[in-house]
Amino acid sequence: MNANKGKFVLVVEGAIPTKDGGIYCKIGGRTAMDILQDVAGKAGAVIAIGSCASWGGIPSADPNPTGATGAPQLLPGKTVVTIPGCPANPYNLLGVVLQYATLGTLPALDSQGRPLFAYTRTIHEDCPRRAHFDAGRFAERFGDEGHRQGWCLYKLGCKGPQTHASCSVLHFCDVVNAWPIGIGHPCVGCTEQKLAFRVPLHDTVEIDRPVPPDTYPAINPVNEMVTMITATRAYEANVAALNAARVMAMKALEIGGN
Repeated sequence: MNANKGKFVLVVEGAIPTKDGGIYCKIGGRTAMDILQDVAGKAGAVIAIGSCASWGGIPSADPNPTGATGAPQLLPGKTVVTIPGCPANPYNLLGVVLQYATLGTLPALDSQGRPLFAYTRTIHEDCPRRAHFDAGRFAERFGDEGHRQGWCLYKLGCKGPQTHASCSVLHFCDVVNAWPIGIGHPCVGCTEQKLAFRVPLHDTVEIDRPVPPDTYPAINPVNEMVTMITATRAYEANVAALNAARVMAMKALEIGGN
């Protein structure tokens, strides 16, 4: 491997146990911690695929008995491209690897090491059910009329408003419904460490931008009538001000004439 130092891409899959010296995952008598640090030191690029390798995933959920964590936490000072997801979209991995193989560069990354080309926007922004959200049509219970009609799943615990991922626009292996919302289940937020396996599955989350403008302005904004009244009052105020100015000017002319 030393002969190929810097000439290969290391792809890490799975969480790495760290408790008790990392004894909960061994291969050939070596801990996963040791193998990761050894191979990563020789790799030209390191990619953590899946939420487990990116930040610990399910194994790191409380109480985390094995001290499971992700590759970036064990490789301080080294750039690790993270591609979280359960599972991660293979196209996102392919995009990173091909760019490195052809150009020798890595894509722009966010603060968590995720490629911006795949994790910039939230699922909520491009969700196929977004029109129902904007129209106020929500499924209240699994199997109710709204659920059967494909209405928004926010009230059932959808984490889409805080989940950065490309699931809604880049389908897993070209299968349109191969993701939670596609089969009628709320997004579980699997790409977000603060959400996945930490916030109860069907609890709602805050919406970063709860009112328009979000991706586009509303067709019938709630404050439309208020805006019309305000405009009318502003017009009346301007007319009154002009009339007052005219009266004052006429009085000034009368005084000057006298």
